[in-house]
This record gives sequence, structure tokens and C-alpha cells, in this order.
Amino acid sequence: MTSLSDRRKSPRIAAELPIAVEGGPLEATGKTLNISENGVYFEVPHFIEPLTKVRMELFFPDEGGAEEDGTRVGFDGVVVRVEPEEPTDHPGAYKVAVFFTHVPESSMTILMAFIERNMTD
Repeated sequence: MTSLSDRRKSPRIAAELPIAVEGGPLEATGKTLNISENGVYFEVPHFIEPLTKVRMELFFPDEGGAEEDGTRVGFDGVVVRVEPEEPTDHPGAYKVAVFFTHVPESSMTILMAFIERNMTD
């Protein structure tokens, strides 16, 4: 049986980056848990329905710079997984996986440079 990590075509790295998400009934801000060139996994306080088209803005810190120094980049995607799978009466953190559907070339360049800088063996 092939594991999920074996099926992934690109490296995925753990990363806590600020993220803003538009799509569905509410806008949300949160933090990423991991990221690859194909998608992002993040935590937000609101449920986002699977298959929702979203627009995201991520903040990538500059290499060696202060935390407030960096670049904001935009991505479009679709929600492929949410945990828990249903909205609950107890607001809290929802873990959301998004597959990128559109990444501008300039955003991909910044994303790939961030991934390469933060890869560990």
C-alpha cells in the first residue's frame, strides 16, 4: 500500500506562517502547519466547507530578517480536507488542507525559495 507521503510529488515542510483566507461565509486568519509547492495545511478558527474555492495570502519572512520583514504573496486554491469534518458548536481550531489551483509565478518563486531554505534532512 502506498502511503500519502509516497504519493506527494513535492517536499512538504513544517512552517508556522501567518495566513489570511477568503472564501466561504467568513474570512479567517490563522497559521500554517505545513506547506509545499502544491498546497498548504493550516489552522483557522472557522469551519470552511470542503471543495470551497479560497484565496489566501501568506506572509513569508525574509531570510535572516526581523519577523516583521518579509513578503506577502497570494495563492488561489480549493479546500480538500477539513478536520473536524463537520462544524461544531464549540468554536476552535479547524485544520484545513488546500490544494493550490493558481499560483502567480512571482509567488511560486518566493514559495520555492522558502521551502529550499527550510528543508531539513
